[in-house]
Amino acid sequence: MDAGISVSSANGVCRLRLTRPESRNSLTRAVCAALRQAFDAAAADSHCRALVIEGSGGAFASGADISELNRLRAEPEQLRDLYRELRATQEQLYRLPQVTLAVVDGYCMGAGLSLALACDLRLASARSVFAASPARIGLLYSERELWRLVLHTGVAHARDLMFSGRRVAAEEALRLGLVERVSAPEELPAAIKQLLAEFDGCALGTLRKTKVQLLRLEQPAWQQNAAQLPVEDDTEAEQALFGADAAEGMLAFLERRTPRFMR
Repeated sequence: MDAGISVSSANGVCRLRLTRPESRNSLTRAVCAALRQAFDAAAADSHCRALVIEGSGGAFASGADISELNRLRAEPEQLRDLYRELRATQEQLYRLPQVTLAVVDGYCMGAGLSLALACDLRLASARSVFAASPARIGLLYSERELWRLVLHTGVAHARDLMFSGRRVAAEEALRLGLVERVSAPEELPAAIKQLLAEFDGCALGTLRKTKVQLLRLEQPAWQQNAAQLPVEDDTEAEQALFGADAAEGMLAFLERRTPRFMR
């Protein structure tokens, strides 16, 4: 499969690899469409016990493709479609029946971090770097993205990460709850194999039913609004795509300079 991902399957494991190392695996509309097609195939595969997403070339995913976002600002409906495709991709991954694992080896930022947080578990190499960075570009996370971030880190740490946009090394990401396991880079393949073997030692039907139970338990009353929002109903975040801060943030990113946001 092209469009920026490769797909392989063996021994009950579907592996998806993001293959745009020249852009640190930034997420385009084409990449999202390819991921969603792969998710559909995995969901329909009764032999697929687990799904693994990983990156190539020193990154998991560096976020949404800013050059595409910036280009589509002149075409509002297409930009909204891209935004909704990003959100729908995360939601589809979050609700797959299989156990899902994000393997992070390198940069994992912005929408890339949201993609990782939509997985059940995250395994990172010690050289990985994380950031919840939409404010650095003048954008907003959707409420679902924020909800999942809070679910993993708690409100106080989510505030710290979102208000600063700072980069977090793997060991701190482990302490904050962004990842569950950290491995030395050279030991990452063995760590993946070990974790998948642990899944393999459990009853498939029990894993799937447990996942359904956990999805319900992750949605207590105070989270219901964010959890039940339709993917297309996130007007504040969509409006931010067209704001002056976003225009300056994207341009500064593409020009490799510090943005000069409105004060």
